Amino acid sequence: MPIARFTSEYELQKVVQRCHNILWERHGFDPAQAFDEFSKLLFVRLYDEITMAGAQTTIRRGESPRQFSARVRWLFEQANQSPGFSGIFSGQTITADDIAIYEVFRQLQNYSLLETTSSVDGAEIKGTIYEQMIGNTFRGELGQFFTHRNIVDFMVRMVGIQEDMVVYDPACGSGGFLIMCARILREQMHALQPSLSYETVGQRLKHYSQRCLVGTEINERTARVARLNLLMHGLDYSNIFTVNALKIEEAGDERLSSLLREGTIDVIFANPPFAGYEKDPDVLTRFELGRNGQGRPMSVTREVLFIERIIRLLRPGGKAGIVIPQGIFTNRSLSFVRNYIMRHAQILAVIELPDWAFIPSGTSVRGSLLFISKTDAPPTDYEVFMKRVAHIGFTSTGRPDEQNDFPETLEEFRRGEPRYMIPVREIRGRIDAKFYLPEHRETIRLFRHNPKYRLVKLSEIGTFCTEKVNPRRFPDKEIQLVETSCVDPLRLVITPRRIPARDCNYTSLKVLRAGDILISRRRAYRGAVVIVPPELDGALAIPEFSVLRLHEGIDRNYVVEILRSPEFLQLMTIYSTGEMSGRIAEKDLRQLQIPLPDDHARIGAELVACRMRIRELEERIQVELDRIRNLTSQIISGR
Repeated sequence: MPIARFTSEYELQKVVQRCHNILWERHGFDPAQAFDEFSKLLFVRLYDEITMAGAQTTIRRGESPRQFSARVRWLFEQANQSPGFSGIFSGQTITADDIAIYEVFRQLQNYSLLETTSSVDGAEIKGTIYEQMIGNTFRGELGQFFTHRNIVDFMVRMVGIQEDMVVYDPACGSGGFLIMCARILREQMHALQPSLSYETVGQRLKHYSQRCLVGTEINERTARVARLNLLMHGLDYSNIFTVNALKIEEAGDERLSSLLREGTIDVIFANPPFAGYEKDPDVLTRFELGRNGQGRPMSVTREVLFIERIIRLLRPGGKAGIVIPQGIFTNRSLSFVRNYIMRHAQILAVIELPDWAFIPSGTSVRGSLLFISKTDAPPTDYEVFMKRVAHIGFTSTGRPDEQNDFPETLEEFRRGEPRYMIPVREIRGRIDAKFYLPEHRETIRLFRHNPKYRLVKLSEIGTFCTEKVNPRRFPDKEIQLVETSCVDPLRLVITPRRIPARDCNYTSLKVLRAGDILISRRRAYRGAVVIVPPELDGALAIPEFSVLRLHEGIDRNYVVEILRSPEFLQLMTIYSTGEMSGRIAEKDLRQLQIPLPDDHARIGAELVACRMRIRELEERIQVELDRIRNLTSQIISGR
């Protein structure tokens, strides 16, 4: 029977789906189990094609499922003991039954995985589908190791890769960064020498991966996925180690220790784990960022330690591209991390991604991309490329999107587009791109320099109230609870929840008084800024709010409209920090300035009159809408 290569991505997708269906229908495997079993069978097929031209995984005439599956299981054992294949499924067995194995290979035997790697397009197809299998299977369950290919491609191109560079990924997941390096090197080889055969390029890439591609992964199952992924791309996987990158010293692996010596790595790419605190004092004491001012270990999130590990491993002049949660760039409590980065490296670029960029990977944490170059003495006068991208080639649901800002951003970075270049001397306190965007810097300037009116801090025109109560102290009392969802930013009204105090999930609530200005600091762009009406005197607001009680002589109607203005809402958003949903710290809010004309009370009265006219017009609009509905209803009902 002639064997063909997969001619398209769609064709391979259909075969993969049929194989998954077989394993699910026979055994009821969950997606992860089905993926594991199918990976083992793909592994056997690839081994057979390389060693025996596929003869052993082709069903023979009259052969029973039991006879065929016995040969497949034997091949699986042989592969696990063969150079170039051992170390992926060592100690594993195929758990699918004889009929499932037989039916899967009925789907696979007409196609050649090896022939699929014999053309540039074919290699892209096979690798793409396997990576899609990884993403579709583990998104949400093991999504922490899945970084969208568009982001990976952009990061590798931003840093730049050459055939003599040692590349390391300390949390390599499915091996996406390492594979992308090989993919881009293949492009470069063909571009420089178009006459090179695919086989020659493949041999060079495999040799390169043996020498230069190194990955560590804490999860054995995930490391196995990475090894098979590299094998499916025709690369060597022997430098994928199952180890915690923060505990390399404890691994006791001399080869690993020789590969990962501090100050020797050319390039590091990483999307370190965003969740979890490191509390092991033995680990923390190895890192400067894991110790407090007295040298004692202090618990920090693991990505903080990963940053130090990366910088220490890089050689002088070595570069890194790192996915980092937004809090590292902005949070006051993490300024010591930013200081460490700026002491030991030159920041090349900061790229802020859309808030939803990692939702397809199973997390809502906001991340940005940091690009650095290791140096023992960072220059005092250089420029940092800072940009916020809106389109990244896929949507929040993971579907492809034709709009992609990455290629243009790459060109702008290479030519040093002036509008995105920020002198390092102007970078103070935070290093998020959002804060330094040209349009945002202009907004900040508006509230720092006003040619006509004096500017005053909010803390100078009022008091930020700190009166708090614990509702659990009076569990039987009914309270009026104001949460962020209780404030309508369009109608400018507060609709509190009336609940028994015992049902409140908060232990510290702010007491509201009539006339207070209630400011939602979370998702400031919504404009949830309202005046507390008399009937809500004594209501209780959650900590997400700031409560501004103005001094006598300051017109609240004027102030509240300034705080609701698009410019001020943008200002609060610019100052917002956080990894999940941005919020402005009250400490920052107090320091923000607003213009205060001498006749601001008159302006406030005029603004109130405008609001009243708006309400009157809305009522008239509603009357006309009701009239339309009544008339059409009468006609439809025949009345």
